[in-house]
Amino acid sequence: MNITPISYNDSAIPGRYTLTQRVRDHDKNFPTRQTEVLASREEIAALVRDGYLIRECLLPSREIATLRAAMDETVAGDTNLETMGGKAFGGIFIRHLMDKHPAFLGLLKFAPTLSIARAVFGPYVQNRGLTGRVVYPDSPNTATEWHFHQRLIPDPMPPWLMRPQTLDVLLYLDDITDVSGPLCVVPGSHNWLEVDMPAHNHGDLPGQKIIKVPAGSVVLCHGALWHRALPTQPNAPVRRLLLWSYGPGWGKQAIYGVKPENGLTQQLLAERPDEETRELLGTAGFM
Repeated sequence: MNITPISYNDSAIPGRYTLTQRVRDHDKNFPTRQTEVLASREEIAALVRDGYLIRECLLPSREIATLRAAMDETVAGDTNLETMGGKAFGGIFIRHLMDKHPAFLGLLKFAPTLSIARAVFGPYVQNRGLTGRVVYPDSPNTATEWHFHQRLIPDPMPPWLMRPQTLDVLLYLDDITDVSGPLCVVPGSHNWLEVDMPAHNHGDLPGQKIIKVPAGSVVLCHGALWHRALPTQPNAPVRRLLLWSYGPGWGKQAIYGVKPENGLTQQLLAERPDEETRELLGTAGFM
């Protein structure tokens, strides 16, 4: 299967460094993976501290147009679109996009995000699936409540608890402004392991930061970072968003949506791809 990689603007990446990681696996002769991390060491430290990192204008206009067209085409032909209902999340969600359109497979080895995942998780990571969210003009319940994605911390914490951690990627295909409904995060909240988040909260929180970015920008954030989307204003333009996450190679895939029985990723695996592709699709990198 031919996969066309998604290109990116080098100018959007202010620094980079080379990371060499040796794995203590004698069966594979202690393999070493060298990664060019498309971030500075200071940015990785800030991501770990604050829980998020912004890449403005990461995608060139031609790639934005390609992904918009693929999103619109896939939404139009999908019979498993999801609406969350209630007042928590508006718009529609479409799951398993890499199985439904070849344009999205170009994000599987997207170096600006994959290299950062390897910098924080180690050499073996997997892509946990690609989801799209579309909020149409004047649709109801366009805001999202405060939430985070890894709600599995018990109280009290067991001594051998392996804290669930993911790196979530939000790729905006349209400008995010006050009108279209910006993202709001609380820096450092991914470390609030002993703080309960109240349900159905749309109000302001101390220390929150509002993020507005142009189309083609990416926000990377820890899966436990507290965040929400502010409501769109009347007559706002369509807001298209791609979301995917990385986790350790041994982690579970996301549970949402109906995966096609013979999707593109299954076809790709049937072609006996390279070890990295198998790792990213969850069939290698954990034994």
